[in-house]
Amino acid sequence: MAAIISVHAQFPKNVTPNTEHDLDPTNWEWKKFLAFPVTRLNDLRLSLKPYKWIRYATGIVLGARGQLSREHDSLNPLPIDYDTPLSTVSVDLYYHTTDQEKRRIFPIDPKLANTRTVTSSRTSTCRDDFCEDVEGRDGGRCVVTGDPASYCDVAHLLPHSKGDTV
Repeated sequence: MAAIISVHAQFPKNVTPNTEHDLDPTNWEWKKFLAFPVTRLNDLRLSLKPYKWIRYATGIVLGARGQLSREHDSLNPLPIDYDTPLSTVSVDLYYHTTDQEKRRIFPIDPKLANTRTVTSSRTSTCRDDFCEDVEGRDGGRCVVTGDPASYCDVAHLLPHSKGDTV
């Protein structure tokens, strides 16, 4: 069986719309939310320090800064050694965030449910061919999972303000 690096993060059990997250530790639970096939990460060579890349990707997806650790129950978990090569066996990692960062989780538009909010579905010329450009660049497959492009949604991992180039 191929080695997988599974990343777990804490998510609130109860969320009340339009309020800050309840930071009581009993309101948070560990959930597996990302999995990286080690062979795929090695093939892609996204970084000379792949655990740093995994931490970066996790922070982008979650919307909060944190540290990866093999521990989940410790009050002061030791971060993993980000300079080591990828494990050759499956590993569970835990993405620890501070209370301040937990407040940032789920960075969705707070006016999402407001039907009076006007949004535009018009695409800009430079983004019209985004899906096709990404599929062409990545050979018609997801760079993380290896799934065919038809199973995936194309998304910017970096803000558009950083540029539109594929």
